[in-house]
Amino acid sequence: MNRMRSTVIILGFALLVSLPGAVLAQLPDFDKTFFDDYSHLTPLQDRLGGTDMRYVTSGALQKLAKYNAVMVDEPEVLISAQSDYKGAKPEDLQAMSDAMRSGAVARLKAGGYNVVDAPGPDVLYVRAALTDVQLTKKRRGILAYTPAGAVIKFGTDMLKNVMQRYDIMNMVFQVELVGSESKEQIGQYVMIRGGNDKPVRIDFDKLESDMQEFASRLKCWLDVSRTPAVQPIDCTDPAVRPK
Repeated sequence: MNRMRSTVIILGFALLVSLPGAVLAQLPDFDKTFFDDYSHLTPLQDRLGGTDMRYVTSGALQKLAKYNAVMVDEPEVLISAQSDYKGAKPEDLQAMSDAMRSGAVARLKAGGYNVVDAPGPDVLYVRAALTDVQLTKKRRGILAYTPAGAVIKFGTDMLKNVMQRYDIMNMVFQVELVGSESKEQIGQYVMIRGGNDKPVRIDFDKLESDMQEFASRLKCWLDVSRTPAVQPIDCTDPAVRPK
């Protein structure tokens, strides 16, 4: 295991650019029930125009050095109380959860990480949620009806099917890294997407892009904690992420 130099970020999301007080006061509200504690999160600039919040525990690098595998739990999906429509079908919420999880797993495996399905002393546990989902229901004619027992391909096709039923206006990605057995906390990350007070429709390409971005940042956080570097690496910048 390589040791990072003292000038390198401890974990990819430890590189923060604090927002001015006026901007801090204008941060959008979001669901704060997924983590046990949100008080340590710090807001920062996001190169892609969204809002991020991060928290890294003391000694995160030393803690991460113990883990040789990653366990990615099935993400929770929480509909916002402000959502115009709250009656999403269970399979539609499952499709969003599956897309988020499969994207993270695929990116980690492609990066050489051992992704497992059971906890252990050397297994890092990734728990995630897609919260504050605001939906508006589209008008659907009879030809848009999905027959009972219809086979829909896993992944992209399932997500496209959801987008045919609803417009997604807001969403928030939340992730927490902990030891799968020790329960020691490594860090938390929140990625807020959408129009917030003025919802703007998130089309399929944007939704898929945001999910891929989330997975890429997750991999980057793990990469930079294990790789020596001369310059700090900002995992929000696709141009400088480890390949």
